[in-house]
Amino acid sequence: MSAFLPATGAFDDPEGPALRWTKRFVGLLLLPVSWLMLETLFVLLEADTLAGAYWKSPGFVFFGVGCLVWVMLFYGARCAPMMWLYVAGHELTHALFVLVFRGRVTKVHISADGGHIMTNRNNFIISLSPYFFPFYTAVAIVIWALLEWTVAEVSQPDTVWLSGIIGFTWMFHLTFTLWMIRRDQPDVNQNGRLFSFTIIFIVNVLLICTMLIVASPTATFRGFALSLWENARTLYPRLVESVSELYAMLPF
Repeated sequence: MSAFLPATGAFDDPEGPALRWTKRFVGLLLLPVSWLMLETLFVLLEADTLAGAYWKSPGFVFFGVGCLVWVMLFYGARCAPMMWLYVAGHELTHALFVLVFRGRVTKVHISADGGHIMTNRNNFIISLSPYFFPFYTAVAIVIWALLEWTVAEVSQPDTVWLSGIIGFTWMFHLTFTLWMIRRDQPDVNQNGRLFSFTIIFIVNVLLICTMLIVASPTATFRGFALSLWENARTLYPRLVESVSELYAMLPF
């Protein structure tokens, strides 16, 4: 992704040392937040997906099948058209978030070998957006909503198929994100790897939790918030207890 940004101060230059060190520090602060988000996801999975038997529902099964189908395609039949689709989604996500931040996109280049956009605005959300925003899942949901709105009186579509499409497209996003982020990505390097990875991890986990809450009949955003608060409140005592137990095991 290419951007042209005027640098007028110590924190205005995305490559400047002041902003880089600030992002490193913020990345360190976000490490415990990443752990808390992961803990809360596990609580959500256990309480509302496994214990609540949501995993037996048709919607969850179709979601899982959609995920599995894409994984089989990704590892068994990955090809240039798939790469082109990924690059297209990647660059269009950049462009979408530029527009969200009231910027201007003057050029979008897409090919199976890579792509870029030309814009007058950039920030860490625009840079990292393709790694946490599942572009094709969003497109699928919008198309489904339009179909429901236009053909609902004729034939009501079965939402289990939407679950399957979401599983397929979301796994497309996840597998390509994990596959590409291990490579030398300018979007990640520009913001620092620690800062970028923590932001990407937190937002992706939050997205998974949101999908579970929306889909599960028992999960709620209030329950998620309470679980997150409880995990945060007890994090320090649990950490101290774990360190004390490890210290007691030392042979001296």
